[in-house]
Order: sequence, then structure tokens, then C-alpha cells
Amino acid sequence: MWLTSPGAAEGVPGRLLYRGAEADVVLGDWQGLQAVFKVRKPLTYRLASLDQEIRRQRTVHEAEMIRHAKRAGVATPFLYHLDLPASTMVMEYIGGEMLRDLAGCMAEKDAEGPFFKFGEGVARLHASGMMHGDLTTANVVSREGTLVFLDFGLAHRTSRLEDHAVDLRLIKETIVGAHPGISRTALDAFFRGYEARAGAPKFRRVRSQLRNIERRGRYARVA
Repeated sequence: MWLTSPGAAEGVPGRLLYRGAEADVVLGDWQGLQAVFKVRKPLTYRLASLDQEIRRQRTVHEAEMIRHAKRAGVATPFLYHLDLPASTMVMEYIGGEMLRDLAGCMAEKDAEGPFFKFGEGVARLHASGMMHGDLTTANVVSREGTLVFLDFGLAHRTSRLEDHAVDLRLIKETIVGAHPGISRTALDAFFRGYEARAGAPKFRRVRSQLRNIERRGRYARVA
């Protein structure tokens, strides 16, 4: 159940994990549990009343996307508390290692398992009618062999082939750009995992759309 008591997450004590343009992420304590607080910060260039409503709506939207992903069978953090007046989500802390960090030190042969699971997870999201919007290896944590997906701030419900292909394009760029030493095996495993879960017909359509997006990008750079 979501609680909305005013000011419940204001002045969160803890360790800053990440400072973004829109939100800060703090590791702290919530009712005796180690928890992550995602606090959407006021933006002074917006009218105060409009800013508060935008932050409130985005907080609700992200919480809904997390719940939607969980219903689709994708591992996500549990939501402990939703404080709308403070535009704050309180979530389970996921102990483990970012896939980004694992990929940075693994041998190419060891990329097969985790990236196959990564592909399966993304296919589950897409099959449920949503896209993540920020799928990189920094937004996936490996915990005891399970991949937990994080940061659904840009996620939305969609069954458009273009949107699903955009997710795959970002993943491909991340793997090739950030993990070149294992990119061949990792990307192949990811696509096989996606196909295994989505089915060959859907995979072929999304892969074809991905190629179309990449061609458009090349022409845009030339122009």
C-alpha cells in the first residue's frame, strides 16, 4: 500500500548514491529497513505550483511502471512508501553488483549467462506493453544470479515496434561502447535471450526496426 503522509521523506539522512538533474538517490533507513530514497528535487526555473504537480505526476508514473514491470515477471525493487507531497519514492535497496561493473571485469566467455537473462527481461517488458526508456548496464543489478531492473523514470506503456527497437538500440550502443572487450558475445547472448522469450516473429520485427533506426541515424549524421 502507498502511504502519502506529508513530509515523510523530507530531509532524508543517509548516503548520497547518485545526483541527477531531476532527482537525488539516497541510501538510508525506513522503519528499520535499509532503503533507497529517490527524491525529485524542485526546479526553480518552473512556476512553483506547476513544478510540484509535474514532480508529483512523475513520481506516481514511475511507481506505476515499477509495479507494471513486476507484474510482467521482471525483478524490480519493492516499493515501501510513496510520499507524493515530497515527490519521493522509498524502495528496497538492492544489494549486488551493477551489470556495468560485472561486465567491466568479466571474461568474454562469462558474458553469456547474464546477458541472455538481460535479453529475456527486456522481452518480458516489451511483451507486457511497455518500454524502459533508459536501458543500460548501469540500470540493471545482479543479485544472487537474478537481474533486477532499476530506474523506470523514462518508462511508459507502449506496444509500438519503434519504441521497443529504441530500447534495443540503447542497449546495443551501451554494450558496444562501454564493454567492447565482451561486446560480441554479450550482444549475441542478449539477442538470443530476447528471441527466446519474445518468439522469433516478434524478434525479427524488432530487429528489422532496429536496423531501420540505425540507417536513419547514419543518414542524419552524413547530412
